[in-house]
Amino acid sequence: MSKTLPLDTGFIVLDQLITAKGWDDRKNSAIWSNEAYTVGDKFTLRNKDGIVATGTWAEVKTVHGVKFTKSVYAMAKVGAGYELVNFQLKGCALTAWIDFEDKVGGSNKLEGDIVVAVTEAVEDRKGAVTFNKPVFSIVSNTLSNEAALEADMMDGTLQEYLSSYLKIEKPTEDEDDEEESELEIAYSEPQVIANPF
Repeated sequence: MSKTLPLDTGFIVLDQLITAKGWDDRKNSAIWSNEAYTVGDKFTLRNKDGIVATGTWAEVKTVHGVKFTKSVYAMAKVGAGYELVNFQLKGCALTAWIDFEDKVGGSNKLEGDIVVAVTEAVEDRKGAVTFNKPVFSIVSNTLSNEAALEADMMDGTLQEYLSSYLKIEKPTEDEDDEEESELEIAYSEPQVIANPF
């Protein structure tokens, strides 16, 4: 399920994994993989025809059209409530996220009561291509009691799912063709709410 959120939607990072996404124009097909915690884990790349490659990131990154992608699971303030969301960051959005993490002292600094949002999108250029690059910022260092309780519950649900999912994603040879388990998560491209929490 896909959903567009306002640019300034505040969110709390619950977990971060990595995956591979892309487009193979020769096959006219999207490329995707399972999610993992480290580049040394096993990735199974697929396109519309089936499995394209398997191996560590170093072994699959040369597949035509594939891009390293950060999968950020978060709790976002949506309307009057909270939702579990997943941002798939690659290209300039991934670069902006990595720069943001470096600026705050690493990904572990985003744990706890830190509320993040895209505060603006700045125009950038690479060669002949012009694009908008998100600017991630910390918009609050505190949570309401309600938000803290919701975050704890959502994180519990997420960790239970990931524990099961990551076991499934280490298939035996006979299980390679089984479908991936999916959790319904609102996927959102980050698109600026005054202290949303």
